[in-house]
Amino acid sequence: MSSENKIDPFAVLILVLSIIGIILIAPFDFAAFYHTGVGENRWSCLTCEYATTGDLIAQIFMIILFIIQAIVALNDLVPNRFINMDLAKYGMGLAALTMLFAIIGIASFGAAYSEYEWWPEIGFYGGIVGGLLNTVLFYLKFRNQ
Repeated sequence: MSSENKIDPFAVLILVLSIIGIILIAPFDFAAFYHTGVGENRWSCLTCEYATTGDLIAQIFMIILFIIQAIVALNDLVPNRFINMDLAKYGMGLAALTMLFAIIGIASFGAAYSEYEWWPEIGFYGGIVGGLLNTVLFYLKFRNQ
């Protein structure tokens, strides 16, 4: 008799994507604009001086949401669950909130620097794509249970 531990592939992918999302948001730029008076690009990130309050809060919330999604995925991967309930639909909501905060953050940045030419950077794309993929994976995980 062999006792096999079945590993949930959706939980593994969600964990990996959450970690990648955190890596793309925390150290990298969220958005940028071309400062015409200086003739150089200026960036918004967690430690940049050109971050608006809205996009800074959105970046922090996206990191927190990705951490919670990683915890939800880890709950399914460990042999003894530390939360004894199915959290897939809650994870799906958290992933959708991650996308919403990315949109709110970029809207805040765009509104603050609307007189300049601005564009999203890798932190925004990490939040929106990571949130979208995790939403799909949590949905598939919920449907397969």
